[in-house]
Amino acid sequence: MDTIVYITKSNGDQAQFDESKLLRSLSNASVDSGTAEKVLQRVLKQLYDGITTKKIYSIAFRELRKIDNPAASRYEIKWAIMRLGKEQGFSFEQYMGRLFKRMGYKVKVNQTVKGRNITHEIDLIIEKGDEKILVECKHHSAPGVWVHIHTPLYVYARLLDVKDKFTGAMVATNTRFSEQSIEYAKGVGLKLLGWNYPNGNSLQGMINANHLFPITVLRSVDDATLDKLLKAELITLPDLEEAPIGYLSKIIGSRKAAEVMKEIEKIVKI
Repeated sequence: MDTIVYITKSNGDQAQFDESKLLRSLSNASVDSGTAEKVLQRVLKQLYDGITTKKIYSIAFRELRKIDNPAASRYEIKWAIMRLGKEQGFSFEQYMGRLFKRMGYKVKVNQTVKGRNITHEIDLIIEKGDEKILVECKHHSAPGVWVHIHTPLYVYARLLDVKDKFTGAMVATNTRFSEQSIEYAKGVGLKLLGWNYPNGNSLQGMINANHLFPITVLRSVDDATLDKLLKAELITLPDLEEAPIGYLSKIIGSRKAAEVMKEIEKIVKI
């Protein structure tokens, strides 16, 4: 790109548009290099100074869908996770529980635990080997929302009250952590899991490595259908694949069930 374009990031900061970041995000969604380059060239023609990262994503997604609709659904994963919880706040916790289970953890969701001083409502308890970790899930439905210091402070205080029952604690979010949150967590040994944190073992990486995608990646799942599926605790693509077609038809209707399953088959092939 000959002309330098400055974009507006989700936190309001300005930065020079970086072609490699867009190509990398497409690659993370298993988009082949040839298709990714086509998308990039189409995006470049529509850039302008001050364009937001959200708008760039929207353009890239639209162009990718024209070329390869199943790959577009995979590319939408970040925004699909944000859509979880739109109707049912409990859905992100359930999704995270399924993700940890796929990674080999024993998982309990929405548990009540008696501490030394008070009783605690815990989103997730995950166990593997000698580890037993309480997890606080923080879901955000919009980009640019950070988890600030009060959440790690609160979660670590909970751990101190139940430390005889757990080996550690974690805050898991689909967005980012403030620098203060990260520094504090490092100091007290609190685990943090965010969309791009920690480097090499982030939520995004875990999702891609384990191929566990939420139902919100499906273009056929509109808001009305989403509400019905989430209420039935059908959160991930495997949930839908494993559900009897008769049961799925009862929830969302036979025509919609067939449409959803057809889209899933295309995505799974990728």
